[in-house]
Amino acid sequence: MKFIHAADLHLESPFEGLKSDYIPNDLWEYIYNSTFIAFEKLVQNSIEEKVDFILLAGDLFDRDTQTPKTYEFFYNQLLKLNEQNIKVFIIFGNHDYLNIDNNQLDFPNNVYVFGNEVETTTFDLDGEKIAITGFSYSNRWINEKMINKYPLKQDVDFQIGMLHGSEENTGDNYAPFNLQELISKNYNYWALGHIHKRMKLNDNPPIMYSGNIQGRHKKESGPKGYLLVNEKNNQLDISFEETSVIIWDALKIKLTQDDFDTIITDLMNKLYKLNYPKMHLLQLELKVDNYQHIINQDELLIRIQNTLKKEYQNLNVWIYDIKVIVNKKIVSQIDDEIWQKAAKDTFNNDQVSNLAQSLNKYDFIQKHLSDDIPNILYQESQIKILGNKDEDNEN
Repeated sequence: MKFIHAADLHLESPFEGLKSDYIPNDLWEYIYNSTFIAFEKLVQNSIEEKVDFILLAGDLFDRDTQTPKTYEFFYNQLLKLNEQNIKVFIIFGNHDYLNIDNNQLDFPNNVYVFGNEVETTTFDLDGEKIAITGFSYSNRWINEKMINKYPLKQDVDFQIGMLHGSEENTGDNYAPFNLQELISKNYNYWALGHIHKRMKLNDNPPIMYSGNIQGRHKKESGPKGYLLVNEKNNQLDISFEETSVIIWDALKIKLTQDDFDTIITDLMNKLYKLNYPKMHLLQLELKVDNYQHIINQDELLIRIQNTLKKEYQNLNVWIYDIKVIVNKKIVSQIDDEIWQKAAKDTFNNDQVSNLAQSLNKYDFIQKHLSDDIPNILYQESQIKILGNKDEDNEN
């Protein structure tokens, strides 16, 4: 038996914040279509690997309604699998939640979509009886512990649990569970979705997050893909297979002077030496010795992007942002002197009192409006706007 475990395709992800006047149109189209290309790779790989079935563990789409173009694309990919007799088992997650009773979507015969209540489907494969249990979200949040509705392993040779959710200690509202609850079901494999980082929660049985198939922002850095599970003689061999066509990453450079032409020349030389095999979207981290060396990041970014417009295809690189680090501490572009003046005019008792006039009539609020509130607001704002100056940046 051989199957694929994938999740969080997020087809039609908007890639918010990347679109600008400076990014080349061809590159923007490639970025926007990257989730589609990644899924095409998954489908093609599954055909070449001759897998028996595919598990898609939620958030196939980025939102609960899809454009006709996106749905047509997804349907056509499923048809390719149908032609090869590859079964597909689908649960919908918090992004693409679906009320099954009112479902207007139509899928090929090889596709099984789980309903909004926990259910189990079984089928025979090479003389073995396989069971798969799961459910689809009917709305964006599920506080209920749906894991309690999953039955114990049935009288089958191999049972898989599909669940789109997170561990209960995270505080999320997404079908919370704890590890022991999953283990107690005695399933042979758990195919989890929702967390976009590939993770193994348990070895025996394997309880796995496959992660998403294409990173969509800087917090989803590194290669992305799916898990290929090969069962032979009651042993599971699990391997990661990459599908991402774009890699999010950071590039750190020590800044010794502020001449833009020299900075860009040194940067381009470094990028050529890196020789990326596929497109990388980079946040450029410039390390400087003190605040006096901080440069105009916006102007430098524009200059770099204008240079990259002619070279990004050869380099497989686009720099979308610049972050300045002073002595390993994050700072923003806001000049410290301007910040101090604005803070003095804003975070004082008179300003807080004026803003809170309409709230003072409530006793339970008034008692919290102490004389220390301006200082608290100052500290919180400083962290959010300038970054915590006492927190070292990761090396």
